[in-house]
Amino acid sequence: MNKYFLGIAMLLMCFSTSAQKKDKVLFKIDGEPTYVSEFTKLFKQKDAAVIEQDFKKDLQLMVDYKLKLKQSKAEGLDTLSSIKKELNKYKRDLAAPFLTDDATLENLLQEAYYRTVNKIKASHILIAFKGNDTIEAYNKIKDIQAQIKNGVDFGDLAIKYSDDKSALQNRGELGYFTAFRMVYPFEDAAYNTPVGQVSDIVKSQFGYHIIKVDDLAKSEGKVKVAHIMVAGLDASKKAKIDSIYQKLENGEDYATLAKKYSDDKGSSNSGGVLQAFEKGRLPAEFEEVAFSMSEPNAYSKPFKTPYGWHIVKFIEKEPIKPFDELKEALKKKILNDERGKKPKEVAFAKMEAKNKLEVNKEAKAIFESNKVYNTPIDSLQNVLFTINEQPYLQADFLEYVKNRRTQKPLDYFQEYKNQQLKEYVIDHLQDQNEEYRAILESYQNGLEIFELMKVHIWDVPAKEPELVKAFYQENIENYKDKGEKFEDVKGYVESDYQDKVQKEWIQSLRNQSKVKYNKRQVKKLEKSYK
Repeated sequence: MNKYFLGIAMLLMCFSTSAQKKDKVLFKIDGEPTYVSEFTKLFKQKDAAVIEQDFKKDLQLMVDYKLKLKQSKAEGLDTLSSIKKELNKYKRDLAAPFLTDDATLENLLQEAYYRTVNKIKASHILIAFKGNDTIEAYNKIKDIQAQIKNGVDFGDLAIKYSDDKSALQNRGELGYFTAFRMVYPFEDAAYNTPVGQVSDIVKSQFGYHIIKVDDLAKSEGKVKVAHIMVAGLDASKKAKIDSIYQKLENGEDYATLAKKYSDDKGSSNSGGVLQAFEKGRLPAEFEEVAFSMSEPNAYSKPFKTPYGWHIVKFIEKEPIKPFDELKEALKKKILNDERGKKPKEVAFAKMEAKNKLEVNKEAKAIFESNKVYNTPIDSLQNVLFTINEQPYLQADFLEYVKNRRTQKPLDYFQEYKNQQLKEYVIDHLQDQNEEYRAILESYQNGLEIFELMKVHIWDVPAKEPELVKAFYQENIENYKDKGEKFEDVKGYVESDYQDKVQKEWIQSLRNQSKVKYNKRQVKKLEKSYK
């Protein structure tokens, strides 16, 4: 793909679609106007790479583009199935930001950044679900909650009841964590519970939780270290780590020793270097040593964790970046996380109100029973709901749910309704949003003209090998310094032949159409260039 050409096409069309009727006409091609605003919005940009900064050349560039666009329509390239398929995919990708509520997303961004900058330390008790039965789990967590209110020690209850088996060793303590480390309902409840207090009952996909918040503090960011690890805690392992430490003290290279002796095979080949990490990722004993260091290339004395013995070498600390620098990364995490449902739900609620979605309650009632799965589709022809009076039938919903029988039919209704609403909005978005329409039209025209150039210029040398060779013979003197044989210079020749074909083809387009300039506006623009 000629990306340079497509860039010109996209830039030109982005601006051309926004012209208003009040604009002055700059020129007409067979009566079709191009406006002054289309030209100035593009060619008055100082940093635009496609601009010649020469008025006559810039004006001709725009005229030629419009001629190509006119020709692409004349050849029916807008009807090609390949272009329609590509445009349909782009249409949905482009619509994604329009299906998200900006204000809700911004609130989540600020929330996520606060929870990145501030770490929280908490303990929890988990009562897991048993299959689909949540009642037994809820009654059990309610009883535990009552015991906590009556003064029973939280850690003792975690040991006795929690389905998180690590509680047997840590009394439910989770250490410090920040945003995106826990499932969102758990994270949200923890950060909304004051230090020293216990949360209400929290439901996640794992079960019911009660959370005790122990501390809230500024996050130190991340630290990057290397380590040499000897797995195990018996006397022989201690002797081995001490001998490695002595080799370091005698001046031997840390990375070489890590490769030779470290039992952490995931890092040993890279000299023991670990990815930068924040607190809460690794054993507390390891983090305490790593975060206490600050001198580059300094290494610790041997110390132990539950997994063995370590010697850590400090590399660097990575402070938390400002909000503006983290914003895009946080946005991606939010939209791929459970919290990402929020801005979409708000957007759907607004879309539902704006597009007048009305549900037929009587038609919906038939789906309250699983018996509907056995109902013939032909008998379900009533309107289930409408979007701006466009009907969606019971039969369509049954088709949607008949292979999703793990839940009751109506459990899928909201999902189905939102899916149809999304498709409706995407199909009509270009009628409702000028920005979306302009970008979509620019992309479509870029695809069409790319195809036009491919047919008339870029693929021509392969279709006309004899003419390419004849061109070489006519201009052989131009290629003598590049190679002795045609095969040696074929690429150069084909490129030059393409240039020749393009010039002739552009001239033919100019000859076929009548371009009429608004002389007053042309002079005015030309003067502004000087």
